Amino acid sequence: MNLRISLFVAAFAGILGACQNSPMSQGATMTQEQITEKRDKVLNMADKALARLYAQNPGVRKEIEQAAGYGVFDITAINAVLLVGSRGPGVLFDNKTKKPTFMQSMRAGTGPGLGYQELYQIFVFKSKEALDQFKVGDKIGGDLMASTTVGTTATQISANPYINVYQLSEKGYALQANYGGAVYVVDSNLN
Repeated sequence: MNLRISLFVAAFAGILGACQNSPMSQGATMTQEQITEKRDKVLNMADKALARLYAQNPGVRKEIEQAAGYGVFDITAINAVLLVGSRGPGVLFDNKTKKPTFMQSMRAGTGPGLGYQELYQIFVFKSKEALDQFKVGDKIGGDLMASTTVGTTATQISANPYINVYQLSEKGYALQANYGGAVYVVDSNLN
């Protein structure tokens, strides 16, 4: 039985790794042109995600404008029976400086579910401290959250009351109820 569980966990880790578009270490050999191209791709993704969010929930625009900052992530998530994993690139904006900080996100969790999704995750930071929690240099920032998803819509509740989280499904379907921890690492290759 332990061998089956070990093989299942190894297969899940392999599937999650395959969903990653670009490894974080890949930037070490990128040219300045490639870095600029990747930055532009992430910034365009953020614009697209925010436009969709504002179309579905116009009140969020004012919430983001009045916040200390916000972040937008392009996440690929896999839910396989009791294991949950996700990862993807993103960007944080400090509303005071308007400067983008490029990030990478990884999440692991557990709970019943099955599915594959590509989604946008938008964080609204109500305080400077909550924003700084996510951009701590080359160290790891993070948040604990619980989520429930049926179909393509989701509600996420952050453990930090100074963070609101919105999630928009781009592709895929998931039936899940899970919890887990996410880490957000400053992408030193793009900053």
